[in-house]
Amino acid sequence: MAELRVEGLTVAAGSRTLLDGVHLQLRTGEVVGMVGSSGSGKSVTTRAILGLLPFRPGRIGGSVLLADGMNTVDARTEADFAALRGGAVGLLFQDARASLDPMWTVGRQIRAVAGLAGTETDPTGPLRAAGFADPERVAGLYPHELSGGMAQRAAIAVALARRSRFLLADEPTTGLDPSVQRAVLDELRRLADGGMGILFITHDLRLLPGFADRVLVMDGGRIVEAVDTIAELRGPGRVLVEATRTIAGGVL
Repeated sequence: MAELRVEGLTVAAGSRTLLDGVHLQLRTGEVVGMVGSSGSGKSVTTRAILGLLPFRPGRIGGSVLLADGMNTVDARTEADFAALRGGAVGLLFQDARASLDPMWTVGRQIRAVAGLAGTETDPTGPLRAAGFADPERVAGLYPHELSGGMAQRAAIAVALARRSRFLLADEPTTGLDPSVQRAVLDELRRLADGGMGILFITHDLRLLPGFADRVLVMDGGRIVEAVDTIAELRGPGRVLVEATRTIAGGVL
């Protein structure tokens, strides 16, 4: 079992603190849901974990560690972060098309990242693993020819081809039809059950029951609560009630 650990992650831009000592753990084989209202720091967290924020003029402190039981990689420099996002940790954006090259077919993109990882270059394998029943056809499509749900699955296939053990999914179901949302969630759950660790960022608590193994609540750039089930978040005095009152969607 591998583990991605974030310890004391702090990000500041000028006098404003965006993340304040964030600690979290993500293990292979589990889905961790992270919820919070807009501006709470969810997306900043995912980008900071992968070193996608400029070290200047912002100030970044803390560390990101990848441990596989035998070795531990402590990412502190730009080169360390580049190695993480080039292999072990992938990022799934809200708009998957933005992460795909519009000039390359899906198959070519998968072959490219698989080649960099030294893995099998046949794109049909990752596409089939990402839930496509017709991977040969999809491999020949360009990103603009994909629906929203197909684009998300194609981006997942790219992460699989890279052999990423962890996937940071930043609101990947926002804007999708409910049936497509469910299909993407089912695919992510299946990948977690197969051994991938997934941090699932969302503002919609309704997506988490039956999907996430643990839930983290962000507010004001901090993890303010961590529980095993949505049911534990009910009741007076729970931090989530105030932190996500405007996004609860009736779950509470």
